[in-house]
Amino acid sequence: MSAIIIGGNECMGRKYVDVCRRYACEAKVFALKTGNLTQRLGQADLIFLCMDTVSHTMAQNAAREARRRGLKLIRLPKGSAAALEQALRRHVG
Repeated sequence: MSAIIIGGNECMGRKYVDVCRRYACEAKVFALKTGNLTQRLGQADLIFLCMDTVSHTMAQNAAREARRRGLKLIRLPKGSAAALEQALRRHVG
């Protein structure tokens, strides 16, 4: 399984990846606004959106891309590792 994490804290990118690995999930982290998000997403199963740190434009682009690809979009209220782990537990098992 693979996941995309959009938003969150840039310095916690490595921690997000480590949390995902514990659930056998490969992760890509986009903490800052990047060029063309649709081209950089690749093949993913889930998109996590950290709502407290993501810009409105990035949130809209992620939601549009999730709908277009039929991916599950999970909105996290905070960009903490605990919130990510809780969501992974709920959606990945």
